[in-house]
Amino acid sequence: MHSTALKLKSVVSSRAAVDLHLASPGDAVLILRGEPRWLLIQCPCGCGEEIPINLDSRAGKAWRIYGISNWQLTLFPSVWRDTGCRSHFIVWRDKVMWCGGWRSQGSVAPTVPDFATLVQEVEASWPHEGWTSFVTIADALGQIPYDVQEACHHLTREGFLIEGIGDLRGHFRRR
Repeated sequence: MHSTALKLKSVVSSRAAVDLHLASPGDAVLILRGEPRWLLIQCPCGCGEEIPINLDSRAGKAWRIYGISNWQLTLFPSVWRDTGCRSHFIVWRDKVMWCGGWRSQGSVAPTVPDFATLVQEVEASWPHEGWTSFVTIADALGQIPYDVQEACHHLTREGFLIEGIGDLRGHFRRR
């Protein structure tokens, strides 16, 4: 798969101001009323559909958003449309990473700033026993989950961690 860009076009306070800004695949508008409420994305696949992403947990299932202050957005977890084009993708540091084996199909993950320091923080904070999700560690460190997942994969290649399989995929333990 390939990666494309998510382009945050505007931050607005109401839904009425969104349509002017969603013209091309990957365009996005953030609705902010005191705190992030919605991210509306023109589907990056080019189908022409608008994807509403709830960011307010008081309104039901909600995604987490990172990077608003520097306009380099990350959404967690992935976006998976169960209707229409059925696109499934990750938004990570403004890159749209298509799911379905993107790691093995030539797509390059975004550069994680100060990756070496992050790896050290992840290693130092890893519990001594049991399986732990990369999301749990990301939350404890105040980091983007995908960044921590990359650090976990690095620590796995270095022999410090082991990644689970099956239901434990995305969970790691010390070697």
